[in-house]
Amino acid sequence: MTLSSRESGTRLVYNETSRMRSTHHKLKLILTIAVAVFGPFRLDSQEVSPQALYDQAGKALDRGNTAQAIKLYEELLRKAPDSVEARINLGVALSQEGRYGEAVQQYMHVLAHDPRNQPALLNLSLAYYKQGDYGKARVELNSLHELSPDNQQAFYLLADCDLRLGSFQDAIALVEPAYEAHPDDQALEYILGTALIQDGQKQKGAAVIDHMMRNGNASIAGVLIGASQFAAGEYKTAVATLRKSLDLNPTLPGAWTIYGRALLGSGENEEAKSAFRRALQTDPNDFDACLHLGALLRHDGDIENAAPHLRHALTLRPDSAQAIFQVSAVDAAIGHLEESRTGFEKLVKQWPEFVEAHVQLAMVYTRLHRTEDSERERRIVIELSEKPRSKKPQPDVAP
Repeated sequence: MTLSSRESGTRLVYNETSRMRSTHHKLKLILTIAVAVFGPFRLDSQEVSPQALYDQAGKALDRGNTAQAIKLYEELLRKAPDSVEARINLGVALSQEGRYGEAVQQYMHVLAHDPRNQPALLNLSLAYYKQGDYGKARVELNSLHELSPDNQQAFYLLADCDLRLGSFQDAIALVEPAYEAHPDDQALEYILGTALIQDGQKQKGAAVIDHMMRNGNASIAGVLIGASQFAAGEYKTAVATLRKSLDLNPTLPGAWTIYGRALLGSGENEEAKSAFRRALQTDPNDFDACLHLGALLRHDGDIENAAPHLRHALTLRPDSAQAIFQVSAVDAAIGHLEESRTGFEKLVKQWPEFVEAHVQLAMVYTRLHRTEDSERERRIVIELSEKPRSKKPQPDVAP
């Protein structure tokens, strides 16, 4: 069943935040989570033949009455289950209500019949993104980017997912060619600079910082300089650099998190907690802020408040050795020994020289009365302690 546009026979694309003034400031777009500007599309059909029920639902959505819009779209889909327009619009309304799981079902239904439907792909990726499931969001965004390389919404969101997932080399591969073509694009510059520094490519990162400074972006460049200093272990210097940038602009994306980590490296744990909390006020899905705040609270024995942060960090990066370690330690602390055992066993299998994971696993085995397994882990710890330190990087689990 084809449903008509309320305004014309031309297909129109609406934004979930269409009532907000759009911005062409790309840096703010990517750094304040591109979703805030590029929300789910709502589709109107090309056909002129009106449908009263469809029009009523659309008008309800325009007025912000999402509950009524959902009810009307659901009623319409019972009569016309193949209506792509109504199903995508229902997904938009569900997303606006925070019912992302149900919205995903609507977009998946569309994609099952039309895998190349670009609005459905974008909306699906946004639903995953808003849930903090950046891995799934990245899969859909990558598909959309391949279908439509010029789609800036997909491009910036894909780059942001790479950064959030710690896939810095993927972010570099994606953004570097675009930056070379558009060296004055501040969003590309920040993404590339961040990815290069996090990937340890200091010389290339420094070149990006120099370009930023020449263009007068001192406060943003200061964040990258502070990140470079932190990466070099110059924690107190990084603290001073980042504090200066935050004094100039306290809303700089990512700055509070790296500032907190520099404070942590300097032994200023209470100040670090405050910085991580400030970061999470802006972005509740900041992996590093969740992880390090949770680890600090666990270190202080505040398991009740540590657990939500650490479990959320693990949902954001399910394969993170740091997050697995911290959540497994929380499980051990609250007596969930089997869950703790599973986590630590996963770690020592993936990281055979991860001494602290072996130590914790030995203690969990002891509590489970698995004496032989505990003794085996203790012997491994002694062997690892006596052999030269591995050159392979090991997970950092310190708070």
